[in-house]
Amino acid sequence: MVTVYERADRIGGLLMYGIPNMKLQKELVQRRVDLLADEGIVFVTNTEVGKDISVDQLEKDFDAVVLCIGATVPRDLPVEGRELNGIHFAMDFLKANTKSLLDSEHKDGNFINAAGKNVVVIGGGDTGTDCIGTSLRHQCASAIQLEIMPRPPEKREEATNPWPQWPKRLLVDYGQKEAIAIQGQDPRQYLVMTKKIEGDEQGNVKAVHTVDITWEKNDKGQMFPQEVRRQ
Repeated sequence: MVTVYERADRIGGLLMYGIPNMKLQKELVQRRVDLLADEGIVFVTNTEVGKDISVDQLEKDFDAVVLCIGATVPRDLPVEGRELNGIHFAMDFLKANTKSLLDSEHKDGNFINAAGKNVVVIGGGDTGTDCIGTSLRHQCASAIQLEIMPRPPEKREEATNPWPQWPKRLLVDYGQKEAIAIQGQDPRQYLVMTKKIEGDEQGNVKAVHTVDITWEKNDKGQMFPQEVRRQ
């Protein structure tokens, strides 16, 4: 018999809480979980290994122990003003939103509400897109997304990005498409690095100070961001 211990209150990990419903309906995740349960797998939720149950106990109760864990420590942004109110890690924002939605359709208020706020998403990728899409669904006042990387080309550049390499080209995901439809433009700003976050007298975010950058190569061949100096 296989037993799965899960720290969260629902099975599915990032598929359940890390990916918003508009991208992945949770009925699909639960359907697969139910199929696995029907096959005989036992799921135990709200149980943290090492806290609620010891490793010694697992070794006594089972013939084998498999660790299937993910990183839950986010990458921080060590800039001045990081401690201000209104600054949240993406996964905290997304997880709380999905859990509240599943628990009560947001009626419990146990989520980080972006309604009426000017939202700045620092970072790109799928997670950045999900934060934009979620903020728009909260009916935020505005949303922009700061990307430290350069804007990809419209089409694949065969000279520098030949097959079978992954094609590097500009993609407009659902979050950006919705921002364009609502705000009239792509929310992404490229080659931008956050230098400082300014707060008001109440300790809330007031402004985000950024600089334009270029990517340069050092004497070891490593790429690093170089601030653009204005004349």
